[in-house]
Amino acid sequence: QEPVVKRGEELIKRKASGANLDDLRLISRLFLLFTGTTGAENTATDLRVNPGNATLKVKLMASKLDQLKLMGPLILNGIMKLLDGYSNSEPGYLDKIEMATRLFHALKVESQSLRFIIQEATNSLAAAYMGASAAVLTELESLLLNNCQVEESEVRFCALRWATSVFDSQHCPSRFICMLGAADSRLDIREIALEGLFLGKDAGQIISQNLDHRYPKLGEMLDYILKQQPKLLDSYEMREQKLLFPSKMYVAMIKFLLKCFESELVQNSSLGRSSEFLSSVERMCLLLEHAMAFEGSVELHSTTSKALVTIGSYLPEMVSSHFASRISWLKHLLSHVDMDTRESVARLLGIASSSLPVTASSDIIRELVSLFSGTNKRFEVQHGALCATGFVTADCVSRSPSCEVLTRKIICMVSEVAVACIPCNSGFSVVILRFGAKSLFEVFRLESLIQEELLQNTLKCLVDVVNSESATLASISMQALGHIGLSGSLPSLVCDSSSVSILELLNEKLSKLLSGDDNKAVQKIVISIGHMCVKETSASNMKIALDLIFSLCRSKVEDILFAAGEALSFIWGGVPVTADVILKTNYTSLSMTSNFLMGDTKLSLSKYSSDEKNVVSEDCHMVVRDTISKKLFDALLYSSRKEERCAGTVWLLSLTMYCGDHPTIQQMLPEIQEAFSFLLGEQNELTQELASQGMSIVYDLGDTSMKKNLVDALVTTLTGSGKRKRAIKLVEDSEVFQEGTIGESLSGGKLSTYKELCNLANEMGQPDLIYKFMDLANYQASLNSKRGAAFGFSKIAKQAGDALQPHLRLLIPRLVRYQYDPDKNVQDAMAHIWKSLVADPKRTIDENLDYIFDDLLVQCGSRLWRSREAACLALADIIQGRKFDQVGKHLKKIWLVAFRAMDDIKETVRTAGDKLCRAITSLTIRLCDVSLTEAPDASQSMDIVLPFLLAEGILSKVDSIRKASIGVVMKLAKGAGVALRPHLSDLVCCMLESLSSLEDQGLNYVELHAANVGIQTEKLENLRLSIAKGSPMWETLDLCINVVDGKSLELLVPRLANLVRSGVGLNTRLKVVVGIRPYSNMLLRSLFPVVKEEKSTAAKRAFAGALAIVLKHSTPSQAQELIEDTAALHTGDRNAQISCVYLLKSFSSIASDVLSGYNTVIIPVIFTSRCGYIFI
Repeated sequence: QEPVVKRGEELIKRKASGANLDDLRLISRLFLLFTGTTGAENTATDLRVNPGNATLKVKLMASKLDQLKLMGPLILNGIMKLLDGYSNSEPGYLDKIEMATRLFHALKVESQSLRFIIQEATNSLAAAYMGASAAVLTELESLLLNNCQVEESEVRFCALRWATSVFDSQHCPSRFICMLGAADSRLDIREIALEGLFLGKDAGQIISQNLDHRYPKLGEMLDYILKQQPKLLDSYEMREQKLLFPSKMYVAMIKFLLKCFESELVQNSSLGRSSEFLSSVERMCLLLEHAMAFEGSVELHSTTSKALVTIGSYLPEMVSSHFASRISWLKHLLSHVDMDTRESVARLLGIASSSLPVTASSDIIRELVSLFSGTNKRFEVQHGALCATGFVTADCVSRSPSCEVLTRKIICMVSEVAVACIPCNSGFSVVILRFGAKSLFEVFRLESLIQEELLQNTLKCLVDVVNSESATLASISMQALGHIGLSGSLPSLVCDSSSVSILELLNEKLSKLLSGDDNKAVQKIVISIGHMCVKETSASNMKIALDLIFSLCRSKVEDILFAAGEALSFIWGGVPVTADVILKTNYTSLSMTSNFLMGDTKLSLSKYSSDEKNVVSEDCHMVVRDTISKKLFDALLYSSRKEERCAGTVWLLSLTMYCGDHPTIQQMLPEIQEAFSFLLGEQNELTQELASQGMSIVYDLGDTSMKKNLVDALVTTLTGSGKRKRAIKLVEDSEVFQEGTIGESLSGGKLSTYKELCNLANEMGQPDLIYKFMDLANYQASLNSKRGAAFGFSKIAKQAGDALQPHLRLLIPRLVRYQYDPDKNVQDAMAHIWKSLVADPKRTIDENLDYIFDDLLVQCGSRLWRSREAACLALADIIQGRKFDQVGKHLKKIWLVAFRAMDDIKETVRTAGDKLCRAITSLTIRLCDVSLTEAPDASQSMDIVLPFLLAEGILSKVDSIRKASIGVVMKLAKGAGVALRPHLSDLVCCMLESLSSLEDQGLNYVELHAANVGIQTEKLENLRLSIAKGSPMWETLDLCINVVDGKSLELLVPRLANLVRSGVGLNTRLKVVVGIRPYSNMLLRSLFPVVKEEKSTAAKRAFAGALAIVLKHSTPSQAQELIEDTAALHTGDRNAQISCVYLLKSFSSIASDVLSGYNTVIIPVIFTSRCGYIFI
């Protein structure tokens, strides 16, 4: 295809230039290629021409630029007039949907390359129809309904977009379109459909942001759905044959209808009793029954069954009466393949049985028992039957009166008859009363015996399942027993003429099951034990239950610990849920309902609260509470084993969270607070987080003094000023460090427990090493406590309010530092509390800057490496962008701690020190730069920093500190300007001395052995000189020359003269000469002896040049004396002769005008020296 295209382009280039564009036939044929055959219905098929594609149209539309420039204004004017003609036609467009219809049609028929543009135009047009008239909206409904299920995905997407944007949330047709879109094959269409139904991922956030959001009325929404599919109300048989909508659409529909139902109940609670609303609910139940058709998906059946239970939780009488006639249908669904569906149907069967007579419910129980007590049954059948047995039996037990209730009922009935018979005043009436009372008692007693026999049989069968079946079925059977126990105290089972309690019978089996590997089964069993004890009055049974629960104290499975905590809460009493909530709603567990770690427990459990109080033996439960308290506080919370401390934390938090309003818990709050404070230092993250969560709950439950004490305790923990009130007694297997924290032992084994640490100390011959290990462990616990305190603090910070204000000055410096801690967990915890405490971080740091600096500077010298590292990193960030008045008094100390950190023994601290050094360097250069900082501040900054760098930095023995100091000094010299003058003498001398002291010592070694290896000394000296000229010290000295003035010279010249006489380094002596040339007229007497005595050729030459400059500007008498002394040198030794030659050569080249007057003196010297073959 490409060769054909290239060939066509070549032919166009070749032929187009000679084409006659005024030829009518040519133009007609080009238009035919562009537009295709118009009126195609009147043209034969073989003669039709399709419109050109986009590539061909581009070629046909191409034109020369000069032609377009001529025609452009005319074409533009015509287009503008055309557009102006439509400017007043907007109302006409909005009164009809013709444009929308055309766009939707174009999306179907146009090529794929144009659909995206048309789709954007279609979506943009939706905004124009917002608020249109009712007639237009009705037409749009039909348009969107017809296009929401067409083949082209772009059309379906636009239809959903219009449905969600044009219509409000109470518009039923548009919501039905969204329901259709929920079953679409494309993900983007499904997502936008769910958003329209407020069922997407961010549904909760959308609803919370849109407080005016309202759902349509349930009746109106159902009417529209039934209007679209009337067969939904057909007979049971028709509904159970096939689905009338796709499963995914049903799921979305049911969820949305459930929201409409709940919204309508919330808006007006009286609607629950209105006939109109109940009729809508009846029709919704019919729709939900149809959704349970055989071909529905597992998700659909699960959603539907849960929806029916939800409706039943709000309207139990209506739902129970509705499904009382559908018992057989419910029993059939008990063998469903999905576990959630079976459990929901079993719960629904329990709700429905409440409308049946006790005898009918008893028959159902017998049938259910026969299903799971037989052999070779399917698991699904047994599971469903066990679940339903628990719910139905619990309902029967709750409706069965006790002996006391029966007696009161008989007395009331006999009393009524007696009152009616008193006027008769006959003995016959008395006989009737006696006989009636006796008959009534026998009837009630017989009925009670029948129910007791059924209950005994049911409980025995359930116990048999626990003893004989797998862990899964045993856990379901225990759940059934727990549900029955919620409705009444479980009676003892009669076995061989003796009665034995159920827990006593199952004790051994339950112990094995709780130690098994099936975690889900263990969770169900332990929660069911708690349910069974809710109305238990036997102390022995309570003891068995507690022993079983406490046997899980070493479990490492979090969910099991949470389940055990929930069971203990039910045994303790005062949980915010009742038996009806557990049995007749979609309740799963307290931990799931309360969102244990992340949610607001009180808020999430508030909808289950009830005024109903369980009537139980308070004496028995007082003993139980005392047993639980002793186990927690005396054995678990301060145990030497971390898993037991974790279990104790979970259980104490469960009791505090679920039973916090119980009087006993209220009395124990101080002790609970102390325990949670202690557990903040745990290495186990779960224990630590739960302890901080517990602190928050204690704060909510406590009174004013308790809240104040809690805040003070957290502050002391966070600041490190508090001490642990209780200590853990270490045993051999007590874990001191987490495995891998401090490496391995000498033999390669792990190092974590107390015994292993002692063995290592003994192997190394240092028994006292164990104390250092313990010190390290204590510090780790302290760090963990701070992290845990931060979690607890962040939860109560907003509530504490004014109580925290006095502590902020103490807390803020530490919080700033802890946010840079090497431990990422500590960083996160402190950042979390920082956000909770500080509304304006910048302002808070500015107001407490001095306190922050003081803390960080102290911690930079801490004995703990992590404190030094965190302080350096924090300082590096804090000082950025600061002004002199903010950091001036701390500037020298910051430089000092930066240099110390750069020489730290710990590599990570050295890295942090390097970062701090870069930050303080940048700050110092800006503060000392007169172009960026005011002159007085720049001068003060220079007075602080430069002397310190010259005395402590450049002269340091640490290579990295010296390099950093020299770099800073050179940068200061570039930008400081006149602020450098007061320090010029110190700076110049330091730089001159550094030229030699910082030179590579290897060069000195090479020079000493140069003669032995055949290297010329002069060449080596020239090499050293060239290296020195490239150094930052040399460059800094050149910069200093630019700012020298007379006042600074008074201090500088004497020190330079001293360096000329006493300096020993080659580079130092050379740079002294270069530096003093412009000011050397007063140094005449100092330079001449140096030239005469200098051994280095390069230095001798440099000093001779400096002396020549002095000669040029000296007085005649001084010049005569110098020249005569120079001439006299030729009679000395060889070094004097060489000095004479260098001086005369420099004089002749630099001061020739002065030298010309002394030819009679120098010419003889030059001649004799030449004859002596002294060449330079």
